[in-house]
Amino acid sequence: MTRVLFLTESFHPVLGGGEGHIRDLGRRLLASGLPVTVVTRRGEASWPAAETLDGIRVVRVRPSGPGRIGKYLMIPAAVAALLRVRGSYDVLVVRGTRVLGLPGLLAARLLGKAVVLQPEVNGEMSGEVYTWGTPLAGGLADRGLRAAVSLRNRLLRDASAFVAMSRMIREELLAAGVPPERVAHIPHGVDTARFRPAQDGERRELRRRHGLPEEGLLVCFTGRLLRGKGLEPLVDAFAVVAPRVPEARLLLVGSGAGQALSVETALRERTRKAGLGDRVIFPGRVDDVADYLRASDVFAFPSEFEALGISLVEAAACGLAGVGSRTGGIVDVIEDGRSGLLVPPGGVAELAAALERLLGDAGLRDRLGAEARQLALDRFDAGDSAARYRCLFREISPR
Repeated sequence: MTRVLFLTESFHPVLGGGEGHIRDLGRRLLASGLPVTVVTRRGEASWPAAETLDGIRVVRVRPSGPGRIGKYLMIPAAVAALLRVRGSYDVLVVRGTRVLGLPGLLAARLLGKAVVLQPEVNGEMSGEVYTWGTPLAGGLADRGLRAAVSLRNRLLRDASAFVAMSRMIREELLAAGVPPERVAHIPHGVDTARFRPAQDGERRELRRRHGLPEEGLLVCFTGRLLRGKGLEPLVDAFAVVAPRVPEARLLLVGSGAGQALSVETALRERTRKAGLGDRVIFPGRVDDVADYLRASDVFAFPSEFEALGISLVEAAACGLAGVGSRTGGIVDVIEDGRSGLLVPPGGVAELAAALERLLGDAGLRDRLGAEARQLALDRFDAGDSAARYRCLFREISPR
């Protein structure tokens, strides 16, 4: 029996694709007989320091409070927790290499544990992530940071295995000198039974249940309302589309509350200034995002920097035609013209044109949505993903 511990900067009750992935994968591993522990940061003091969630043992460490610096300050407490619970795991899985990768690797080696590193965004191994979207990009500081990352990567290459959730991250790992045999390409999976296309009459009923407009067309985004998700261009693009497609609404499902990179307040103000009024709907954080996906007609995912996008995979599984940015792992989910439409990151005019094209052509929506559903079944089923993780853990477990 292989026992697994996930080390991650954030976990439930934080809402996000990575957090949801660990929780779902943990449940599936438990169901197959593998005990699971999660060590994470105690983002708010009101959260319990320890609890059992869906059978998963959760250990939260300080410091609490918002702010990006908290994930760096958690390192000593996280390492101490790994030492304290060392008798409860054989394999350590570290989500993200930027902050916890090196400390997690060193702790695992000290304890004689196998360790799996899983970059959570593209650019972690190249160093691009540290300066992306800042004035430092391309300058002397950027080159210095990339040199430091290259030195760090020499240490990270000692990990037992790496998991790449997208083809781009796999290529990045190989470019960083990781041996191909130690790179497993395992995309995040979704529950394709829970995330499924709407049945006859279901879309209207779901809209009625959740207070959404029963008539017209809904363009949906799901996820955290954060900088880099392309939400500002999305609102601007919808402002172009709205007068041309008067029956359309934009649905922004999620929240940025408590997040350092939140743009939620700015988005509401942007919507007001654009004169969109009730044409843009903010449901906030919801318990069952699948309902909102099945209630919608088109999915928009214009993220500017994305490793994969579990929200996009969920939408594909629900049979929604998607519009996404040609970047990161989004291209693993949207095959342009086959399962959705791709546009340049930040391209307002191109995004508006793609949305208008889908909103105006029901046949195209149906065709792309059916292909998206099949692609999700073939590549992103959570059961298949969990089985591949189990095989990987068995191969590297020191026991």
